[in-house]
Amino acid sequence: MFKGKVGFGFMPIKNNFIYKEINNEYMLIPLEGDNVSLSKVFNLNEVGAFIYKALKEKDDIEYVVSALMKEYNVAYDIAKKDVIAFIDELKRRGIYA
Repeated sequence: MFKGKVGFGFMPIKNNFIYKEINNEYMLIPLEGDNVSLSKVFNLNEVGAFIYKALKEKDDIEYVVSALMKEYNVAYDIAKKDVIAFIDELKRRGIYA
């Protein structure tokens, strides 16, 4: 389904979200103008936070899959499935268009 750079043919992660990590809680907080919209906060688990940070670091699905495999010692197919599912969820929430 996805190959190479995620941004090729897709929009990268939007910049109107703040990533916060507080007491082992991970969240994406949307900005609406100069305000924060707390009603639309997207909580992430540890793996979601890792994938999000890797996507922000390099907009390349193979890079993210490889990083996930190394960090969590998972097989390629599992890592790729998780990355694609996470990107789909970001798209559904308007974080990645």
